[in-house]
Parts: sequence; structure tokens; C-alpha cells
Amino acid sequence: MVNYHTLVTLVWLIPLSPLAGFLIIGLGTRYFTGIRSGILASVSVFLSFFLTFLLFLGQKQSAEVGSLVNFGNWIRVDSLRVGFEFLVDPLSVVMMLIVTGVGFLIHVYSIGYMKGDERFNSFFSQMNLFTFSMLLLVMGANYLIMFIGWEGVGLCSYLLIGFWYKTPAHNLAARKAFIMNRIGDMGFLLGIILLFITFQSVSFSTVFSQLGPVEPGTTTVTLITLFLLVGALGKSAQIPLYMWLPDAMAGPTPVSALIHAATMVTAGIYMIARSSQLFILAPFTMYLITVIGLVTALVAASIGLYQNDIKKVLAYSTISQLGYMFLALGIGAFSTAIFHLTTHAFFKALLFLCAGSVIHALHGEQDIRKMGGLRKSMPWTYWTFLIATLAITGIPPFSGFFSKDDILLKAYAVNPGIYFFGLVGALLTCFYMFRLFFLVFGGVRRGNHEHSPHESPRGRKRGSDPVSGFIYYPEYL
Repeated sequence: MVNYHTLVTLVWLIPLSPLAGFLIIGLGTRYFTGIRSGILASVSVFLSFFLTFLLFLGQKQSAEVGSLVNFGNWIRVDSLRVGFEFLVDPLSVVMMLIVTGVGFLIHVYSIGYMKGDERFNSFFSQMNLFTFSMLLLVMGANYLIMFIGWEGVGLCSYLLIGFWYKTPAHNLAARKAFIMNRIGDMGFLLGIILLFITFQSVSFSTVFSQLGPVEPGTTTVTLITLFLLVGALGKSAQIPLYMWLPDAMAGPTPVSALIHAATMVTAGIYMIARSSQLFILAPFTMYLITVIGLVTALVAASIGLYQNDIKKVLAYSTISQLGYMFLALGIGAFSTAIFHLTTHAFFKALLFLCAGSVIHALHGEQDIRKMGGLRKSMPWTYWTFLIATLAITGIPPFSGFFSKDDILLKAYAVNPGIYFFGLVGALLTCFYMFRLFFLVFGGVRRGNHEHSPHESPRGRKRGSDPVSGFIYYPEYL
């Protein structure tokens, strides 16, 4: 196995691989057309995952808690010194595994899903750019590097939500997401400025090393954390900045799975967890995070009860689960929040990918009232959707049981009232998810019977139509 210290020095290859994929696909459209661009994009993300996995194995065997990799000075203006540096520690490596691991699987899925689209190359180049930006966000060793990645994923979200730009509603959804995220980003930027004014640095290690003599509840620290919280609310779609996420489902389903379920929307949770040493010195902010998370979890779950669009149900489910992560952060259970973030990334991405399979099978239909009886015609989708549903509802021994129940257990230790409302939200999750599941796969077929539903094929069938041989039926037609 490659030496751990060698892997750390080569960590720059992890974000570079998807960046190279973005540039090659974007600039070499004459040579990388059709399925070639999808394969290249997927391979570039897999290389990042492979290197991250080696780093993960090496880190387990190493006695070092974290490693700072500095590639030189980036900004030098008066007293402002910012290096272009990456931080390799357990938190960043876990996030890198999620971004590259889930991202690779969604890239592979997208090759079949987007087959036949006239902007096939653009889709994969933008997906690679998003992966690069997200890696920059979680690997950065200071707030400015994090902010660059933060803005990068916001740009890619805007581009991919409005990917099918010929439909006006999709453009409106993209603009809504862009504007509401800018509100949060302004708060994040003000927090970074106040951090520099207070600590004369934006580096994690330098800022956190100066927190020893700071008394809890200090006005300056409280203001910093409140500004950072505004940024987290916008990116992670919490009350009152949550309304952009349901409309963001206008983009292709793989976009919903990668950006708006597994990775980008968890950036706010990651940022607070990374800044935990700051936030624990601001009791008022921690209390506010708890309240916002609990209210968001309950409100989004109650709205999900009444949704009939298969992707909208999953969107409000995502907002609700992000609320649980905020609840865990607010009560100081930072590792538990990251635990639920990790499990949620996998089962929610699976739910969205299964939803995409159903939508294609029904030729673009997204209304669950017009579905039903798909168990026999789509057995693979049925079983995978069931597994993901059992996970998100917290049924043992699936992953959601361990992460969500850990949040509830920690909440009970803090305040039984918080536990009670958290439990109500969990029960609502069970109701709307199984409602979705049974309306889609149970009973008899409802709605349009012109097309018979079919399981998503593994690939193109020999001699079949180049479009229908794949699972491509655009949702916007």
C-alpha cells in the first residue's frame, strides 16, 4: 500500500481529476461526444474516489489526527495572509468519500439517464465542475478556500437546475435557487470578514487556536456564528431559506440525487461542524440552531404529507432530514450530525435514482396518483426503493435507524421535550414515505395506460433504437 504521507502530498490530485474532466469535456467536444464524455466524467470521479479511499485506509493506520498541505501563498495584502492549503483529517476525508463515492455512482447512472439529450456533454462537464467545487469546499483549510467551493457549487446548482432551459419554469426555479442562496452567502461572507477582523486570520488552525481565553457568549463570537449560520441556512435549505429546494427538482433527477440530496445541501452542516469550536462558545446561536432544525424537520415533514409529485415528496423529505442534522448540531452532537449526513447521502441518493427510474418507465409522469401497480413490472426498482425507504424511516437494521435514533437519544439526554417533537417528525417521515411507496408500487395501475411500464435496462439492447434502448424519456416533454 502507498505510504500515508505520500498520499497526503498527492492530495491535490483528488480535486484535479474532476477539474481535468470538466476542461477536457468542455473544450474537447469534437473528440469526446456522446457516451465518451459520460465515461470520461465517471472515470475522473472514480479516480478521485480511489485516491480518497486509499487516504482513508492510510489515515486509520496513522497516528496523526490531521495534516495540513500548503501549496504556497495565495493572498498577501498587508496583514492578510492566506495560503492555498488543504486540510486532511477524519472530517474532510469522510466528506470526500461521500462526494466522490456517491458522485461516481450517480455519474454512471446518468450515462443511461441522459442518453439522447442534445446537451449530453454539457451535463457531464457541469457535473464534473460541481464535484471539483464540492471537493474544494470540504478540503479547504481556511474559510476563503471553503468559500470558493461554496460559490462554485452554487453556480453549478444554478446551471443544472436550469439545464433544460427551454422550459421557462425551469429557468425561474434556477433563478429562485440562485437568489435565495445569495442571501445566505452574504451572511457567510460577513462572518468571514468579522472573523478576520477579530482573529487576523481566516485559517481554521489559527482561528481555533485563539479561542482558549474567549468566554462563552461573547458578543463578537455570537455575531460571527450568527452570520455563518445564515450562510448554512441558505445552503442547507432551512427555515426561512428553504423554499428554493422543492423547486430545484426541475433539474434532471441525477442532479437532484447528487446536488440537492447527497452533497451540496449538506455543505451548511459541514461548515458548522468544521467550526464547532466557535459555535460551542455561542450558546444563543446553538439554541437557535436547535429550534430552527426542529421546526424545519416538523414543517417540512408535514408539507411532505400532502405532496403528489414524486420528486417533491423526496425534496421535502430532504429538508426534514437536514433539519434533524441541524438539531444534532444545536445540541452539540456534531459527530452524530455527520453520521446522519453520511447515511442520508446514500439512502436519499438511492431514492432519487429510483424515482428517476419510475419517471422514465412512465414516460415522464411524476404524479404518484397516476402510478400504482409497478411492483411486477419494475422488480429491481421496487426492492431498491423499499430498502431506501426502510433506511430513511429508521427501521432496524438499516442505516437510518442508527443515525436518526442516535440524534433522538442525544436529544432526550438534553431535553425530553426536544426528543418528543423529534419523534413526531420521525413518525411523519414513516407515514409520507410509505404513502409514497405504496402509491407508486402497490395496488393497481392508475392514470395513462398508453405505455406499459418497464424496468430500467442495464444498457442499450443490440439492434434497438438508439434512444429508447436506454432509459431516456425527458421529464420536460
